[in-house]
Amino acid sequence: MNNYLLTEEIVFDSKPEAVPYNYRISYKMAQICLIISKSCKGRAGCSLIKLHIISNALNTQEYMNDLQNYVNGKIGYIIVRFDPVVNRAIKYAIADNLIEQLKNGTFKLTENGKKLIKKVEKEDIMAREKKFLDELGSKLSNEKVERLMSLWRYKNAEN
Repeated sequence: MNNYLLTEEIVFDSKPEAVPYNYRISYKMAQICLIISKSCKGRAGCSLIKLHIISNALNTQEYMNDLQNYVNGKIGYIIVRFDPVVNRAIKYAIADNLIEQLKNGTFKLTENGKKLIKKVEKEDIMAREKKFLDELGSKLSNEKVERLMSLWRYKNAEN
């Protein structure tokens, strides 16, 4: 039995595929720096879970509304999605010396990260993200993050 390969009849023509902006590592790195700058002020830094919560909220207007409603006490919980792109961007941001991980596990801007934020603030980029983060400020307290985490623990323990 002869196996014929149709390689001459099939043409593979590689086309560049655009990566959506919110999955580009450089965008996520800038987003993480913005989150830390605007929502995690002080020496305590920003927890990984808090970065995920806020980064996820920035994906759609619906998620932004949900987070605003949660921090303002209008709803009792929100769904938290963990995005591997956030974890990857954190690793790159650490490697690029934009952020550093503190001994308590939280993340803080370095001097390079602060310089990046100054540049982002001057430019007409990430306007939607900057506006939302300015409104959110530090309303997503560590206590509210802990409350969400305790809901996961106790709900999962019941099931």
